[in-house]
Amino acid sequence: MNYARVTAALLVPLVVAGCAPQRPDDLPVRVEHVRDVDALVLPLDAYRTSPAQRRLIQRAEKALVTACLRRFGIAVDLGDPAAPPFSQNARRYGLADEARASKLGYSTPEITRRPPRPDLPPQARKAAWGDGPAKIRGRDLPEGGCVGEADRTLSTGAPPAGALADRLAFSTLETSAKDHRVRAAFGRWSSCMKRAGHSYATPRDANRDRRFIDGPDHRVSPTETATAVADVRCKHQAHLIDVWASVENVYQRRLIARHKTELDRERATLAVRLNNAKKALETSR
Repeated sequence: MNYARVTAALLVPLVVAGCAPQRPDDLPVRVEHVRDVDALVLPLDAYRTSPAQRRLIQRAEKALVTACLRRFGIAVDLGDPAAPPFSQNARRYGLADEARASKLGYSTPEITRRPPRPDLPPQARKAAWGDGPAKIRGRDLPEGGCVGEADRTLSTGAPPAGALADRLAFSTLETSAKDHRVRAAFGRWSSCMKRAGHSYATPRDANRDRRFIDGPDHRVSPTETATAVADVRCKHQAHLIDVWASVENVYQRRLIARHKTELDRERATLAVRLNNAKKALETSR
C-alpha cells in the first residue's frame, strides 16, 4: 500500500509487545497512515475485479450480446455501461473527502442520478436472456440467450471459480470493525462528533441517518453537509481510517494465507476473462 507511518505516539499502544495484555484473537498491527483513500490498496484487491476491469468486461459483454442479437436480425442500442464512480476502496470506511462532504454531504449522485439504461423491446429482451421461444427467425437461441453466450465466451479457457475474494473482503470489513483497536478509534471519533454537536456511535450510524438517505429526489441540506464535514474531520483527528485500514490489512493477509489455492484460481480465471474481453472488443471494432 502507498502508506507512510503515523506518529510514534499512535503506534506505541498498538504495536509494542508487553505494554498491554494481548487478547486471544489479537493480531499484531502496525498502523500506517493512508495518504489518499482513493489510492488505497488492500491485500485482497489483488484477487478482486477492480472497477476498471469490471468496466472492461461489461463493455465486452455489450459487444458480444449486440453481435449475437444481430444474428437474429435484432439491432438495438444496449447503452454504455456506467463508468465506475469510485475507486475500489474510496468509500470503504465511509466518507473521507471534506471538499465533497461540504457540497454533497453523504449523497452519491453518481449512482442515484445515473441515467437509466435503454428499455429493450420485448423480442430483444427475450433473445438477450433466453426467456422467449427456443427459436427466432428459424435459428436456435443459445442457452441462456445472448447474455449466456457472452458469458461463456468470456469464460472460455478459464478454470471454474466462485467469488471467494469478494466474500472474504466483506467478512474482513465486518470483522475488523469489531476489533478493539478499531472500536477505540470509533470511540475517539464519536467523542469528536459529540463536541461538534452530533451524536453517533460510529461513522456507519451517521451515514445511515434517515435524514441523509440518498435517492433521486434527495436534497442535501445544510445539516447534512455540516454533519458530513464534521464526520471527515473527526476521522482525521481519530486516525480512524489509518487504524481501520491497517487492522483490516492484517486480517486480509491472514485469510489469503488460509485460502491461497482458491484465491489463485480466482485470479487466474479473472486474467482469462480479461484477456477474452480484450479480444472481443478488438473483434467488434
